[in-house]
Amino acid sequence: MKKYILSGALGVTIGTTISLLMSAIFGKGVYLPVNPLSTMGSYYHAHFTPVAVMAIAVVIWFAIGLLFEVADLCFKQNWSLLQMSVTHFILTSIGFTGLGILAGWFPLDLAHLLFFWAIYLALYGLLYWINYEKMKREALEINKSLH
Repeated sequence: MKKYILSGALGVTIGTTISLLMSAIFGKGVYLPVNPLSTMGSYYHAHFTPVAVMAIAVVIWFAIGLLFEVADLCFKQNWSLLQMSVTHFILTSIGFTGLGILAGWFPLDLAHLLFFWAIYLALYGLLYWINYEKMKREALEINKSLH
């Protein structure tokens, strides 16, 4: 349970940091936890107080951290690396896309969705490659120690 709370808290920390950075760049002196030009951001800003918008953002950021912790359970299964990786990718890409929309990161149209997926795929691929190389190196070290 502790690791899920910590992962959710990490999601809130990363979300807050990114929102502060984006507000500093694009907010013109105003803090905006969600993009007011996005589909959900315009809805939130039209229907909720700034405090409620922040609370919604925090809950979504927590859910993002939780999503990635839960998705990591794929790698604890007795499956092939390919099956674990594909399952993890599908779960995180669907969940992260939905939460990204709810978080008001982009307007809900095909061009912005494709841009989001391109960034996600590039980052996922980079992190996957880094982790794969790390696991490969650890397996080689274990094999060397057994000889």
